[in-house]
Parts: sequence; structure tokens; C-alpha cells
Amino acid sequence: MSDKYAVPNKLPGKTVSVLAHRKRRILQDKATIEQKKALKTKRISGLKKHHKFRRPESFVMSYLKAERTAKRMKRTIVRNNLLDTNDASKTNEKLLLVMRHAGKKIFDETTNKIFKTLNMPYRQNAVFLKNNKEAQILLKVIEPFVVYGYPSLNIIRELMFKRGFARINGKKTPIQSNALVEEHLGDKGIICLEDIIHEIYTVGPNFDAVKEFLCTFMLSPPRDGWKNKVSVSYKRGGEYGDRGGDINELIMRCL
Repeated sequence: MSDKYAVPNKLPGKTVSVLAHRKRRILQDKATIEQKKALKTKRISGLKKHHKFRRPESFVMSYLKAERTAKRMKRTIVRNNLLDTNDASKTNEKLLLVMRHAGKKIFDETTNKIFKTLNMPYRQNAVFLKNNKEAQILLKVIEPFVVYGYPSLNIIRELMFKRGFARINGKKTPIQSNALVEEHLGDKGIICLEDIIHEIYTVGPNFDAVKEFLCTFMLSPPRDGWKNKVSVSYKRGGEYGDRGGDINELIMRCL
């Protein structure tokens, strides 16, 4: 037994029971330990409650941002006359490469649904689209959050070889052989990776089947960062929106 609970080395004024003295010291130590645990628990719970606290302004700002986004979409549709389906002269069956570069958290539900439809749930996601009327409407609505343009054949090849993955049974699978391509797209006459690249570049009849076979491309942030303000359109000296052929230089910096 440790000397911690021993009787003090002095003559007591009255008869002292060794066991009673030892028991009292043990109880005192237990009470001290319990008190420290209680204080620690109270302090931790207080910290948790502090982190859960949110200022009322944070809720208001969410609704304000969603309302501003909805109003911007309405203005864009009216200004560009996007609902006029009779004007087919603006429809261009070229290939578009679209990359989401902004909007880590978007409060507008319509914008979130469009990104979900395009399989672009996160920033730095990139997809190929047909440049038709439907794509133009969607891109005008989500334009502040994306950059897009016409990719070159070299950029398509670089994307496929460096960031290309297939979706097999709902799982992201690397394309390690042409046998994998032939197994899933052979009935469409596509038997190798070069056939996929050709089908995408020419926007061929099996473009949708190839898109369904491929996963969304996950790119890196541009090397040396963004050169201009991401909240300003490319036509006005910023970053977002239609870049035409200049999209190729940006994608090379993201690979």
C-alpha cells in the first residue's frame, strides 16, 4: 500500500482508526477527480454549443443570394430571347467543353438542378456538350459559374488520356485497354479509345452513348491561378462565360 493514505507521523489527540482515515482520504481523491471530469464536460459542451450558434444574418444572406440568382436568370432569358424556338439560325452543332470553375455552395435550387443534370456537381468538373439550343439555354442560366468554348482535337485527346475514366456498373473505372471500350461500345462500332475521341470531336451519332460511358472529367485548378476576376465575364476582361477557342489554353493549365 502506498504511503499516500498512511496516518500522519504524529501523536493524535484522540484514538484514530487507520481504516477510517484511509477511507476518508480515498473518498476525497475520488471527489476531486469527479469534479475535474464534470468541469471538463461542461467546458466541452459549452464549446459545442458555441459552434452551433449561427447569426440571423447568415440565414438572410442565403435567401438573398438565391433571390438574386433567380432574378438574374429571368433577365438573361428575356434579354437573350432564349425561349424563341423558331430561331434555328443560332443553333450550331459544334462541340462545347464546359468546366465549372465557381460556386462551391449555390443556394438557388434551379442552378443546382442544372448542374446535377449536366453531371457537374463540384467545381473543376468538365463535360462535353452538343452546342444546340438546349445547351445554350442551360449555359446562359449558369454562365457565372462556368467557362466554356470549342475544344481542339489535341485537348480532347489530352483529356481522355490523362483524366478519362469509364462508368462501369455505376463505378469509376480507369480505361486501361481497348478491350474495355469494345466490350461496352462495340455494338456502336466503337472499339478503341481513338474511336471515342473521333466520335466526341465530330459530335457523331453515338455521341450520347459515349458521354454516358465516360465519367465527368475532374480537373485541377489552373497553374498560376486565375489571371483575372472570376466574377467578371470573359468578354469584359474577366474569366467566366464563353471563351471560344481560348478554352484550350485554360484546359492545358488545368491538366
